[in-house]
Amino acid sequence: MSQDAILDQVFPIRAKAVLALRAAAAKADVETFQALAAEAKDLAAAFGRAPAAKRWDAFASALEITRLLVEWEQASLTAAIEPDRFLRTARLQLKRLRSEASGETFADKLIEALSVIDGEFDFAGIEPLRQSLAAIPLPVAIYADPEPKLPAWAHEREGSDKEKAPDLTVAFVEFTINGTTAERIQALRARENHDLDIAVRVSRWPETATALVLSPISIEPPSSYDLPSFRFARPSGEPPYLFKQRGRMILHAPQNLKARPFEFIYTAEFQPTSTEKPVSIAGQRTLRLDGSAPDRQAYTGYRDIDTKLIALRDQLRLEPLIPEADLDELLTVLVPLANLMGQSVQDNKFPTVISEAEFQRQTREWLRQQPAIGSQLEEQAHSTGGRTDLSFHGIRIELKSEPTKKLLPDDCKKYASQAASYAVGTNRRVAVLCVLDCSPKKQGPFPMEDGLSVHAIDTGTSPIYIVTLLIQGNLPKPSDLSR
Repeated sequence: MSQDAILDQVFPIRAKAVLALRAAAAKADVETFQALAAEAKDLAAAFGRAPAAKRWDAFASALEITRLLVEWEQASLTAAIEPDRFLRTARLQLKRLRSEASGETFADKLIEALSVIDGEFDFAGIEPLRQSLAAIPLPVAIYADPEPKLPAWAHEREGSDKEKAPDLTVAFVEFTINGTTAERIQALRARENHDLDIAVRVSRWPETATALVLSPISIEPPSSYDLPSFRFARPSGEPPYLFKQRGRMILHAPQNLKARPFEFIYTAEFQPTSTEKPVSIAGQRTLRLDGSAPDRQAYTGYRDIDTKLIALRDQLRLEPLIPEADLDELLTVLVPLANLMGQSVQDNKFPTVISEAEFQRQTREWLRQQPAIGSQLEEQAHSTGGRTDLSFHGIRIELKSEPTKKLLPDDCKKYASQAASYAVGTNRRVAVLCVLDCSPKKQGPFPMEDGLSVHAIDTGTSPIYIVTLLIQGNLPKPSDLSR
């Protein structure tokens, strides 16, 4: 068989993908489809210019969209912040697939099957979609068509008696913290030792080098952390080489809620310094560590609300259109409002039906008591031809009171468009919506942290993010619930 045959690489991945699509839903599906999509992408590259490359690239996109749908379902079931972002991303991936892969029979069938996510789509549709994707036949090409090789005389003209050595590459394969693969932003408890495992792949070893050293660099103050360096001795055997090693790391102090994560980049250097061209670094070599510790450093006074607040902060930090200064101002008002949300459940702070005006008066009084806010809180500021209830440095705070109907967190979204309009009128991407549910109740409260959420409001061009706090009032006495 030709040296360009790659059937032994292709068939196992195709088989694994079909089995995964047909299998019953499992907790590990996100990791499974993520790995399969990456393998399919690698195969698309391996096919080179062969027509099969486009088919495998489209298949990789379908597997990635499946991963996003599974993550959407899992995030929704675990009450993660803004789970619909995964569904929106899946739809954007499908849009890209349509623009790049249309006209190819296999890709068109994938697009046709995936088009169900464009309309009304719920979790029940994921399993049939997986079965549909698995049933689409994929011609398994045997041969790749790599870029043409230079003739022998071209190599001779280069004037070398030896075959040209391959590029010298150090690829960072994985960072593992305490046995778990590091997240994009890894939460890490400060003032504790943690295990840091590293895995690297080296394409070849320079003739003069005796060791490879991996060292962290950062702009953070050196006294605020200790991260290990890793040293690997010259190996035996044939390249490529895979190295693994464990070290210890520690953050010496917890971070403020508004502080950015610590960021470290690992560099690679052969010792003694190689006379060859600089080492090529591949893979993810950046660690971003968040030392926020709600169990050790209270923000609102309610541990689970603090945890939810940190997750919300991290989500909004990933939105490139939200300036850091606006996020800081937003957190300034969210901390006392989230504390009020906790008080309302713990002490039944709002025991009767109250008007929206009275709710605004009590909220204004509470916020003015905060030293970081005080006199800088505005009332009835003008925006978009209307008047906002409260405002802090341009961050609009809209207040609502519901006297008759019990609300759940998702019910608050109907009020979010008004808050979004005020945000746009102030040239902001974020606003706050604080809703008091003071309706009479026959059931106990839901967990207080569930009342904190974020809604992305579509303006037709780009979203506005409304942070919503549902404050539970007029709660029944626990003893009344047993009667």
